Amino acid sequence: MKTSKILIFINSLTCGGAERVASTLAGYLARSGCAVIVVTMQGREKDFYRLDQRVTRYCLDTAYDKPFLGKILVNIGNFRRLRRILLRDKPDVVLGMMTKCAVMSILTGLGLPVRVVVSERNFPGQKRIAWLLAQQRRLLYRHADALAAQTTEEAKWLKRYVAAANIEVIPNAVFWPLPAAEPVIPPRDWLDSGDKVVLAAGRLSQQKGFDLLIRAFSMIGTHRDGWKLVIIGKDGDAGDPGTRGHLVQLVQDLGLEGRVLLPGLVGNIGDWYERADMFVLSSRYEGFPNVLLEAMACGRPCIAFDCDTGPRDLIRSGENGLLVPSLDVTALSRAMEQLMNDQDYRTMLAQRAVSVRERFSEEAVMGKWKRLLGIEAYCGGLESVT
Repeated sequence: MKTSKILIFINSLTCGGAERVASTLAGYLARSGCAVIVVTMQGREKDFYRLDQRVTRYCLDTAYDKPFLGKILVNIGNFRRLRRILLRDKPDVVLGMMTKCAVMSILTGLGLPVRVVVSERNFPGQKRIAWLLAQQRRLLYRHADALAAQTTEEAKWLKRYVAAANIEVIPNAVFWPLPAAEPVIPPRDWLDSGDKVVLAAGRLSQQKGFDLLIRAFSMIGTHRDGWKLVIIGKDGDAGDPGTRGHLVQLVQDLGLEGRVLLPGLVGNIGDWYERADMFVLSSRYEGFPNVLLEAMACGRPCIAFDCDTGPRDLIRSGENGLLVPSLDVTALSRAMEQLMNDQDYRTMLAQRAVSVRERFSEEAVMGKWKRLLGIEAYCGGLESVT
């Protein structure tokens, strides 16, 4: 099958792992000679990631602040808008990313000569979604032409619980060196030259477990006054118990003011990786954690909860990083202190961590996407690979 036109449908291009994958995949395919369309529910004003200039962009401009009946009408309107786009632009493949967009992609593609591929971007066994959406996923995913899972565990879950077939495991790719974007916040604005840094990054939400990380850091004691914990990330949704306000209150309750820093969203996260002495992933669950992959590619010694799913696909504990039992705050604290006490061990883990640059290279991962989308025969070579 020779495919020339691909439509990627995702909620937004705000800061997040799925959004980054969508934008980089769109750019890669466009540079490969494919015609690429990206459709988002939300408008451009919320964009964090920028698309290649060869990519066509449409926004459905969905409004979410609606009562129940209003949300139903919004969904109907989105269905009609997306269907019109499919009828007018006639893509050969539609890739629906994340559950809501995946379900809508299957529905809007019914009766049309279009191949529909869906992709979960988190572990569905842990990620809570609305009951109705979960039932739609259970009923509709089996009708997709193909599914992309990030890990073997996720693929097994999809096969067992939604009777999905034709599942391809496609991890995230690492891009090296990391590009910078706005807002640029230099580490020197927050840190003194002599500070040693434990870095964490991600959306400030309960999923990311920064509350657990702060508690683990508090257990290390004041004899580690030369170390600071820095948590980078955009604030989460109102009502989430892991947002900035909750974390600030926890820092105050534990007497960690000045030792735990929350700079917010940064576009130059590569500078923060380079400044860090170690990186910690404290998530309660994951899909495939971009930040851990990036930190390893930057040559940082890394510690991660062995959560569902992702870290164990990257870290071989004791060889290129450390895995600790999921949600075990005491074990996490001990692992951090172990690395704080042993610079040689940090150096060894850092040197071995960079092997992810090859294991999860853009060329290797994007090749999997091309095969799954059925476009390998069509797309030519890249104009340039940076």
